[in-house]
Amino acid sequence: MINCCRIGSRLFNTKNKIILDTSFNKSILIPTINNNNYNNSFIFNIKRDYTVNNNNNNNNNKMSSESGAKAGATEENNRINPKDTLFAKFVSGEIPVPKVYEDEYCIAINDINPQAPVHILVIPKLAVGGVSDVANVDVEKYKEAMGHIMSKIHHIASLRGADSYRLVINDGVLGQQSVRWLHIHILGGRQMNWPPG
Repeated sequence: MINCCRIGSRLFNTKNKIILDTSFNKSILIPTINNNNYNNSFIFNIKRDYTVNNNNNNNNNKMSSESGAKAGATEENNRINPKDTLFAKFVSGEIPVPKVYEDEYCIAINDINPQAPVHILVIPKLAVGGVSDVANVDVEKYKEAMGHIMSKIHHIASLRGADSYRLVINDGVLGQQSVRWLHIHILGGRQMNWPPG
């Protein structure tokens, strides 16, 4: 079985550290890298519903189970330890990402699947799975970090030219959280709709 996860329109194979853009609807070849040699290639069909079909062993991995649901917002992804997520690797610098902003409490990056002209993810450096997990961390550290981050939101948004914006925090499967690391979406640059969701 190939372990992959999807964030936005990119498919990450974290074992081989291969990053692929899946915003198309066709077959792609994913090579397995072993000692810098490409071998044991696998063919996947990427469909718009983000089902990944491995043609080599007929193993199906449904990344999104509900019609209209955000791909990756699954029970399995929401059980992952936050320290094992891609966001942990972004925060630690293990996987370098271009940053809009960084300080001692957070990093801010452009979302790779933007839902507005300005779509920034503000990722706290404190490892918390989601709002529902706050009771499991040092609450005082959480309050300090989140208070600081909230005081910086307007500055971060203004770095991309947004003076009016919406903040979104997803929590859990029904809340459409696809990465189990608390993060804030800043959406701006267009008229938002109401009601949301």
